[in-house]
Amino acid sequence: MADSTNVKKSSPLLIAAAWIIVIIPTAWGLDYTVKNALKIFAASTPTPTVPAK
Repeated sequence: MADSTNVKKSSPLLIAAAWIIVIIPTAWGLDYTVKNALKIFAASTPTPTVPAK
């Protein structure tokens, strides 16, 4: 059995910094992807074609 007195605890500040390092690029990538994906679904107004007289 492992002795619980030798367990090394991580710093909450170090854990928070690691999450920030992961979340910021992920949020940027998700934002970039969603903005570009919305272009596919955006209703574009077709230009009316009028026959020349």
